[in-house]
Parts: sequence; C-alpha cells; structure tokens
Amino acid sequence: MQRIIVGVFSATLLFCTLGMAAGQAKNGDKDSSHPAFKILNGSRANPITLAELLDGYEKAIGGKEAVEKIQTVIAYEERRAGIESAGDQLFGNSVEYFKSPNKAKTVLTTPDGRTQVSGYDGQIAWYDSPSDGIQRLPSGESAVAAQELNLFNLLHLRAASPLMTLVGSSKVEGRDVYVVNASLKSPRLHRSLFFDVKTKLLISSIVAEIAAGRTLITQQFYSDFRIVDGVKFPFAVRTTEYTHHNSFEIKRTRIECNTLLRDDFFSLDSKSRGVHLSGKGGGGVS
Repeated sequence: MQRIIVGVFSATLLFCTLGMAAGQAKNGDKDSSHPAFKILNGSRANPITLAELLDGYEKAIGGKEAVEKIQTVIAYEERRAGIESAGDQLFGNSVEYFKSPNKAKTVLTTPDGRTQVSGYDGQIAWYDSPSDGIQRLPSGESAVAAQELNLFNLLHLRAASPLMTLVGSSKVEGRDVYVVNASLKSPRLHRSLFFDVKTKLLISSIVAEIAAGRTLITQQFYSDFRIVDGVKFPFAVRTTEYTHHNSFEIKRTRIECNTLLRDDFFSLDSKSRGVHLSGKGGGGVS
C-alpha cells in the first residue's frame, strides 16, 4: 500500500511540475496549495543547481573516466511480475544486453522453458515471442525503447536527457530527493527523475505516456547499488504501472562489463535469438 501511495503522489507531482495537472492545465495554472506542491516544498534538501546535482551523481556512480570505459553491459537477472487484476505471479530468468550508446536486448526464459526476446538496434524496436513470432514495433514505441530499455541512459544522463530542468525537492519512500524533469523526444512522453539528496544516486523515475483517451504512468525504483569495474549499478529494480496496477521486480545476480557484442546481435534480423555465449572482456560481480 505504501508503494501505491508514494506512486500516486509522485505521479501527481510529475503532472504538476509539467504543468499538466488533470491532463490539461497550463504552466500558468499551477496552484501552490495543491498537496503535490506541499510535498515538493516540504523537503529540507539544501539548495543546489542542476549542474552541481549531475556532477554529484556522476561522481557517486564512479566518475566520468570509469563510466566512459564501459562499452557493453550484460546483466543476469531473476524477474517477478505481479498482475493485480489477475491475482497471479509470473516468474522467469533473463539476460539483458546493452551496448553503448543505445542498443539493447533482453532474453527472458519462463519456468516452462519458453523464450521471449525483445531488442532495440538503435532505430528499430522489436520482439520475438512463441505466440506472435518476430514483430517490429511502431516508431512511437521505438522512442520508448530507446529511453527505457537501455541501461546506458542511467550512466550518461546528460546525453540521454539534454533538456533536463531541476524543479525542486520532494520525498520518495521517506527519503529526501531532488526532482528533475527530463524531457523525452516524443511529445507524448514525459519523465521525472528523483535523486537521493545524501548520496546523489538516482533512486526513482516516472514516465507518463499520454495518448488519446488514456494516460499510462510507470514508476521505477532503483536500489541495492554495487560496484562493477569501478561503476555503481542498481542490482534491484522495482517497477509499478499504476494505470493497470501491474508490478514488476528485477533482481540482478551478476553484471559483466565490456564483453564483445556485435552490432548485428541486436538486429531484428539477428540469427542469434538466445543468450550470447562469447567470452567476457571485462570484470563482473555476483
């Protein structure tokens, strides 16, 4: 229940800071008495500039030099998804592959042995499932994939979100955070980032997708940070999609960096649909 309450407040905060309360309000219509603004102004975070915050974040995850050495990431994971309306739990193991600057691929194996693969080659998002076969996603969904599938966006925030603005401070699950609006390329996608005031680590994000007749609000929580090859990665990711009350949890059991991954491994036409088996070129942690 606490997770849902935090998400509702954070989603409200997102819309207010975007000037989109109730889906329609403009910037000049913000009401400072709105509960979301009381939360926004209630944090005791010290004043800080966006540049100082991003510098602090970069230092917290290992520093610019260490981050730039990371060219590929492979994350081995245990996944758990809950669908509140159906009341059931789905389990599976997955391997996520990331290549700088924007390629991504996920291979998910369910307990019954079925394999589902999704990918983004830098331009095209696609998936391959036992029921649907190989499918190319629409260009609008490719824009989502470019932002949300790739772990490198967490390492290179300035490049991934060049139009960021610092809007104030708030609280996420009782922790003081700085709130940053991170505009996405698509006009129907809006994102907010939440940085822990003490550690400067990114601990949560919200993406709102606004479409005809519906708005999808998804929040992610990042935790269990561990150092791999000098860079700090979140080994636990919790996602809540509030519109349909779905939840999703990832527990990373191992991360490897700088394994050789060919560009065509991420392609829609790739012959390799399964787990990459080449040798590792960098360090790892489990």
